[in-house]
Amino acid sequence: MVLDVWAAQQHGDILMMQQFRDLVILTVLRPAEAIEQIKAMHLPVRVSWVLLVVGVMLSTVAIFARVLIFPVEIFPGVMFLDVVTPFGLFVTMTIVAATSAALLTFAGRQLGGQGTFATVLTYVAWLQIMRAVVEGAGLIVSFASFSLAVLAINLAGLYGIWIILQFQKGAHEFDSIGRALGSLVLTFVGLVMVISLLVAPFISV
Repeated sequence: MVLDVWAAQQHGDILMMQQFRDLVILTVLRPAEAIEQIKAMHLPVRVSWVLLVVGVMLSTVAIFARVLIFPVEIFPGVMFLDVVTPFGLFVTMTIVAATSAALLTFAGRQLGGQGTFATVLTYVAWLQIMRAVVEGAGLIVSFASFSLAVLAINLAGLYGIWIILQFQKGAHEFDSIGRALGSLVLTFVGLVMVISLLVAPFISV
């Protein structure tokens, strides 16, 4: 009986890993289909929040592991680790991701979209998981070539914009990519305003 339970558990874990791998591949190759699968999951909001936090946490670990092993200078004489802490980066990325989900929902609906916050939060959480995968891969590649790793991560970030456009289009059921782009622009403007309001009290005139 114990062996049967263990075998069933192992089989379930393998299936979950296969589904995770398949969704990663689908997101990269056919994001329009990937968002339909994500919508079909109907994840509870609390589960999406957990996924978002886990994704940001894994990304933070991968980023700091890379800069610890391969120190990065962000300004002349100023190292990345001199101005950024793991907790600070984690909190900032979490706030940005959560705010983005809210703004993507609002902007999409303002342009006639049908997406809900729950759906958008789920896809934003999934993109955080994807980012963690990219950052982890970048860490591994860094051992062969740090410059190549940075280039690959930057290219992945650019391609990520296309994925977001497809996800936004599918989440809000837009009839064109133009509306998705418009909602993304509105979201960016809103995000800049929110960040400005957050940092304003810490900037002395």
